[in-house]
Amino acid sequence: MEIKTKFSNTWGKIFKKEKATFTANGKDAIYLALKHLKSEKVIMPTYTCQRVLEATISAECEPVIVDCGYDLQISFLSVIKALEEGADTIIIPHMFGIQAPIEIIYKLKSTYDFKIIEDCSQCMGLPDIGKYSDAVMASLGPSKWIPVGLDKKYGGGVLAYNKSLEIKYDSNIKHENLYMKNSIKLSRDIKKTLKLRTSRAQELITAGINLIGQDQPNAWLRAMYVNFDQKQSRVPYTPLHDLPTPKSFDCPKVDSYKNYIDWISIII
Repeated sequence: MEIKTKFSNTWGKIFKKEKATFTANGKDAIYLALKHLKSEKVIMPTYTCQRVLEATISAECEPVIVDCGYDLQISFLSVIKALEEGADTIIIPHMFGIQAPIEIIYKLKSTYDFKIIEDCSQCMGLPDIGKYSDAVMASLGPSKWIPVGLDKKYGGGVLAYNKSLEIKYDSNIKHENLYMKNSIKLSRDIKKTLKLRTSRAQELITAGINLIGQDQPNAWLRAMYVNFDQKQSRVPYTPLHDLPTPKSFDCPKVDSYKNYIDWISIII
């Protein structure tokens, strides 16, 4: 079987879609999804990778940066407000491995007309990943849940979708076939890796660290916690609303805790 077909079949099945395309990186995957879904006004949480914002602007879409809850995931109430104001697409990342509230956001489709792009770069192996989205993407670059590529620019990515989108793309990566083969190989260990990550996170919880998302479905890319008693030592991300974006955005909940979030690497 041709490697591209095998890649498509493997990752389409993982993300509950009919097809999948290998991309140069996660940013390209988001760009392609936005273009093929004909998105114009795009919601994203302030806690996500800056490349999500860059892809949205490159696709000539208007970004709408919304707040997150105390679980570091996109705020449901902020999503409703943005939909009321005319947004037509939502990018939902499962940040730090914690499963975002995508199912309840999906139920809003009975009231609003919008598309969902699911970002699984930091989260694999949990139930219903891909089930509620129109397109699913994941970066395969360094530090992601499945690290395949060697650098951030050409680390590789996945875009999974249904046949109605008919996406055509040339990644133009020198080691494309090798990256695809490695991603297929590593995908077979998703359940095993999830079990190991969960076990190591439980060791931290047993040691008394109050990890964020321990009572939620969590793939544990990072062990996140809030510490109000000492200075933040490892900044996870600069929130998007703190960047010089095209307009200012109000994210009061994140502003209340962003300087106290810390994390522990879970190395597999």
